[in-house]
Amino acid sequence: LIASDWERHSLIADLRGSFTGYEATFPPTASGPSPVPTSIDAPTFNGKITGRVDAARDTRINTELRMRVFTDNPGSPNIQAGLAQYPLATNIGGTAGVEHDFNRLTVSVAGLADRTTYQQSKLTDGSTFTNDDRNFNQFGGLGRVSYDLMPGLKPFGEFSADTRLHDVKSDRSGYQRDSTGGYVKAGSSFEFSRLLTGEAAIGYSQRTYQDPRLTDMKGLLTSASLIWTATGLTTVRFDATSSIDETTLPGVSGVISRDYSLQVDHAFRRWLIGTAKVGTGTSDYDGTRFDRRYFVEGDLVYKLSRTFQIKGQVRHDWLNSSAIGASSAATVVMLGIRVQR
Repeated sequence: LIASDWERHSLIADLRGSFTGYEATFPPTASGPSPVPTSIDAPTFNGKITGRVDAARDTRINTELRMRVFTDNPGSPNIQAGLAQYPLATNIGGTAGVEHDFNRLTVSVAGLADRTTYQQSKLTDGSTFTNDDRNFNQFGGLGRVSYDLMPGLKPFGEFSADTRLHDVKSDRSGYQRDSTGGYVKAGSSFEFSRLLTGEAAIGYSQRTYQDPRLTDMKGLLTSASLIWTATGLTTVRFDATSSIDETTLPGVSGVISRDYSLQVDHAFRRWLIGTAKVGTGTSDYDGTRFDRRYFVEGDLVYKLSRTFQIKGQVRHDWLNSSAIGASSAATVVMLGIRVQR
């Protein structure tokens, strides 16, 4: 995490990467290929660089560059049987926009562009399978109006529209998955004496597909990122996200995902920080399949000095799916060293 310390303008880089490895493997059996890859080890990366140029006293130019490297989750219906490992997916994008204050009213507009690509799938028999039909570009616009109602309370309304264009006109099952969509939502940002900061909103999202055989995806949209400083030693964080994502299931338009998490951080001593985190989420595949996710996590950070810290983590994940054989459970235990300057 790198942040500028300038009187005007701002530049913040937040780059996070990890690799998760599992002791178990799932090789093919006499009855056929495993429903999950032989190796489910996977790296992840999530990077974001945001910049703000103070063009005038009441006008700001906001920019963002982002990159995410990820894989499908274990049990996902979007992966083939007989995989040697998960194909990596990469999302690269950017945002540029202008924000202006009209006294207590703030108006902002921005343009967005993203590209998502998938590696070829490597199968246990040594062959490969293309995922070009999952690659797509997304272009859109975003508008937001907020009003400084009172100190610490700033309600807003936001809307977005976008289009997704796939590299391949028809996917592996013959469906044309180009689409247009968007959302509207309303909420408020909070900053009450630093005790409660962040924002929360609720709205509605809809996506329409080019193929007439695919029905519209629509549903409730929730988003939140709130931090409550309960005491000088304890903070509580609540996060909520919603999205309409792509899928390769024949006849299924997409998947509506919703995730919620609650995290409590407590400083037992200045050099000993404990974290407890719980979360749940759902994925609805257009009524044909429903997945529910849960996780619990505990972290402990021991600060050896201002520079070096020891961190331990225990996490358990559950996936309960309506699809037979797709449910799973995983336990991750990690011990590492954090270097901070």
